[in-house]
Amino acid sequence: MNYYETLYIVHPALESGRLKDIILSIQKMIESKDIKILNTDVWGKKKLAYLIDKQQYGSYVLVQLHSNGSNINKINGELEHNPDVLSYLTSRIEESNLIKDARTLDEQILGTKASSDTDREADSKESTPEESSEESKSESTEVSNESEVEADESNESSEDDSGADDNNEELTSEDEDGSNE
Repeated sequence: MNYYETLYIVHPALESGRLKDIILSIQKMIESKDIKILNTDVWGKKKLAYLIDKQQYGSYVLVQLHSNGSNINKINGELEHNPDVLSYLTSRIEESNLIKDARTLDEQILGTKASSDTDREADSKESTPEESSEESKSESTEVSNESEVEADESNESSEDDSGADDNNEELTSEDEDGSNE
């Protein structure tokens, strides 16, 4: 008995509920051929390198199996005739390449994580009240410093403008018709 993995691409138009139905029907078909399914890994919808059946995207599913070689050809024939499967590839793997940490099919399709992972992410994003008050104090200090600098600059520019008006002479001359020369 050898270990195999089959990667197949499902039509992208299928929603998550329908995708789950197709994955389960393919798993049932595989098990009916006396093949033991070790793991199913849903990679999700990805862009294809080239068009397959005029489709630009596909949902990838990886199934790891334990079987003898004669039954694998039967699965390939079934996948070939399944209209929901765009493409597939079956290859023999070593036992060391088996996926150890497996999530349930629902978690993979819906994209949910284990609750401990979500809690850790939320804790790392929150800041303590002391940190947030220190941040607001530093921001208010920066704003007040900027407004003082702007006030000083506006006073200097108004002093410069008042002296400049006296020294300016009319630099343009106009003809009788009003055009500049």
